Amino acid sequence: MRKFVLGLAVLLLGVAVSAQDKLVLVSPHWEGIQREFEWAFQSHYRKRTGRTVTLQWIDVGGTMAILRYIRTNFSKSPKGIGVDIFWGGGIDPYLQLKREGLLQPVKLSLTILSKLPKTIAGVPLYDPDGMWYGAAVSGFGIMFNKAVLKTLKVKQPKTWEDLTNPKLFNWIAMPDPRRSGSAHMMCEIILQAYGWEKGWDILAKIFANSKRVAPGSDEPVTDVANGEIAAAPSIDFYAWAKIAEAGEELLGFVYPPKLTIINPDSIAMLKGAPNRKVAQIFMEFVLSEEGQKLWLLPRGAPGGPKQFTLARMSVLPHLYEQLKGQTIIKVNPFKFKPGFRYDSQKGDRRIDVLNSLLGAFFITPHKDLKAYWQRAIKDGRKVTFKSPVSEAEVMRLADRWATDRKLAAQKETEWVRLAKTLFAR
Repeated sequence: MRKFVLGLAVLLLGVAVSAQDKLVLVSPHWEGIQREFEWAFQSHYRKRTGRTVTLQWIDVGGTMAILRYIRTNFSKSPKGIGVDIFWGGGIDPYLQLKREGLLQPVKLSLTILSKLPKTIAGVPLYDPDGMWYGAAVSGFGIMFNKAVLKTLKVKQPKTWEDLTNPKLFNWIAMPDPRRSGSAHMMCEIILQAYGWEKGWDILAKIFANSKRVAPGSDEPVTDVANGEIAAAPSIDFYAWAKIAEAGEELLGFVYPPKLTIINPDSIAMLKGAPNRKVAQIFMEFVLSEEGQKLWLLPRGAPGGPKQFTLARMSVLPHLYEQLKGQTIIKVNPFKFKPGFRYDSQKGDRRIDVLNSLLGAFFITPHKDLKAYWQRAIKDGRKVTFKSPVSEAEVMRLADRWATDRKLAAQKETEWVRLAKTLFAR
């Protein structure tokens, strides 16, 4: 058996080495997405071109780490960094990279483009200049453990504000927005849905209730499923995957009504892509019916994934009716009605400065924040966390943050010191 496995490994390695074409991708997507799309694309590519292709996935961490990786490497090599595709991580990073001139346009075939709506729930689904396209759709909400909440005698959460309940102290987990794109998006959604001041107060209390701040957005979901915490902000497909494993009698997920958004998870070709023709075919495959069915269908279904159920929402509206009764997705995002207008341009502009601000007040001094909140709960005091920086000031800083590192470092140090002073009172 060992010889057989070794021989198979050598054979597969030989196929990879001798492949006629190549595609290099950087992505925060988990292994299941990478493998399923790789296998399906290799088959599609051979049928379309008569050639073989190998996919090289560069793993540098979450979306924010990828953004730093792309910028750093382009600063050293302005014409190209040897990477063809950036895939995953919402929409805001792509708006930034477009503004910085680090993407190159891709003109999709009319067959594909004609099936893509321009917007979804008020949010752009693709760039009018062809710089990026929504490859899947994600929503943001709250995952919770019904058994733990019952033990704590706390009602199942329906809104973001429900996560500030003092009874949930040490029973919440937040992912780090500085490392996770979906975590950053959830913070931005709360700030825009409630307004800057109330949103800041809610975010402060959610972080204060958190047992820990996790590096990635998947860890809190696992903790909820294991019963280590009661609830956590979550991207929908992470929650659905756990619910499918553990059952709806144990776990639940809710979109806060009129307080959240549906957002495209994007794909783009980087400037100077070394394998541009292959990258174009890959993007068209991802956005085709063949590629989009991989999101919706369960593993083993005809036209679906082979080993991993991906449980994500498609960007093609007609597939929801076409695959009715076959897909495990019970939500049609094109019928989703947002309760507020999400400003993606604002979110894009302030992504870096906002992450620094959240890190300085909620993550670096997390122990101090928790101790302050715990004392207030014990004393029965009502606390309102006021933002130390106005939204207008954040937007002014945003335009200089990425280029003026001296200013950024100075402000971050100032904010951390202020946070420790506030929470020590």
